[in-house]
Amino acid sequence: MLILYSEDDGETTKRKILIIHFLVTLGLAYHFENEIEHIVKVAFEKIANLIADENDLYTISIMFRVFRTYGHNMSSDVFKRFIEDDEKFKRYLINDFKGMLSFYEALHFRTTTDYILDEALSFTWSHLEPIATGQLASPGHISRLIQKALHIPQHMNIEALVAREYISFYEQEDNHDDTLLKLAKLNFKFLQLHYFQELKTITLWWRGLDQTSKLPPNFRERTIESWLAALMMYFEPQFSLGRIMSAKLYLAITFLDDACDTYASIDEVMNLVDCIERYILYIYFLKIYDVARTGSTSFWALGKKILDPIIINFYLTNLQLVKWAREDYMPSFDEYIEAGGAEIGSYTAISCSVMGLGEIGKKRDFEWLRSRPKVVQVLAAKTRLMDDMTDYEEDIGKGYTANALNYYIKQHGVTKEKAIKEFGKMIKDINKIVNEECLKTTNISRRVLNQIINYGRSLDVLYTSDDVFNHREGMFKEYITTLLVDPIHL
Repeated sequence: MLILYSEDDGETTKRKILIIHFLVTLGLAYHFENEIEHIVKVAFEKIANLIADENDLYTISIMFRVFRTYGHNMSSDVFKRFIEDDEKFKRYLINDFKGMLSFYEALHFRTTTDYILDEALSFTWSHLEPIATGQLASPGHISRLIQKALHIPQHMNIEALVAREYISFYEQEDNHDDTLLKLAKLNFKFLQLHYFQELKTITLWWRGLDQTSKLPPNFRERTIESWLAALMMYFEPQFSLGRIMSAKLYLAITFLDDACDTYASIDEVMNLVDCIERYILYIYFLKIYDVARTGSTSFWALGKKILDPIIINFYLTNLQLVKWAREDYMPSFDEYIEAGGAEIGSYTAISCSVMGLGEIGKKRDFEWLRSRPKVVQVLAAKTRLMDDMTDYEEDIGKGYTANALNYYIKQHGVTKEKAIKEFGKMIKDINKIVNEECLKTTNISRRVLNQIINYGRSLDVLYTSDDVFNHREGMFKEYITTLLVDPIHL
């Protein structure tokens, strides 16, 4: 790790970039954030010389990932050196398992203009899938890492899961650094202590409210799921209070969402919206946030200025969706995405997570969020697309027609399978826009932009295989086991 502080030359800088990649992937980067930001900035200023004679796919892919992770727009043209005159990727790359995997991971940083990376996606997938399925022999730990990457790439996965899974992989690498590995293990055990304490705090708080015993049978009690959703926004120990605050908010929203969707009449939902608009529930939400312990009064006032209208709009949106579902109104697909996406909870989750950053969140950050930036708008649409795809069968089975997939099928006269395929294309385009907007946005801190990126990651984790928030025996159980149960041996 002393290499981070050594004098620079071309090869030393490349080794530093590789170490930074390991620090990020093992969940250690937050300990060295200032040093990393400086190293990456200085290295990017010499990018032309740095990559001039580099022809190793693994090294180039790692550099691409690190630079774009820290907001530096390394050109995707660098990958043209791996293309033959016939515009096909060079055949020798097929046998470079680690290089191919790293290249595949790099592809998920692509923007709307990285055309060469679009072409590379099918190339890498077609050669990695046989390894993941056991059709081609490779070391077991590499095969398992490929399986996980094809399920959810690291850039689309939450940082805590990436770190825990990569610790197991890195330990089996012949050339691993013993000191780095031990530090990663100790660090994750330290994180787990925070996580257990947070779960205890949230569980005792919820039990103290004594709400579960009073709820009708179909209300969701999602204590651990709400904590996991908060962990998806930030995993570092210094944001423990932010996770507790966010988890409490998610629990309250889940409770009220069920009331709106399932049990309340339209008049009752209207009354609830009216109550919120007149701030009758203000004290209730104040208790949820534990505002007295989150920071200064001025900081809370700033965050509250953002959250109040968002919470109101959340329930106005719920009211609109309930009306459409119960009155059998058929909006256009675009009309539904606008009403059921932009204000459906994305701004609430992101704004609350920025508040949880404490004094890191500045006035300009909240004002930027308040302006409804493009990156948050498209993530709100992604929320609606992924949520409704996952819940389609359940929604239709309950007679709840307000579903994006349902409206798309009806409007375009296509099959469910065709609609799902089109949704997949839309989501890929949204992911490119998110990457692009985060590279373009320079007046907002990297930490706040990370909250935007982490929100997008949370969607992929919550909805890729099943509805994690609502199905405890599926991927949710696997994630909790990975994070809190599987032992780490020092």
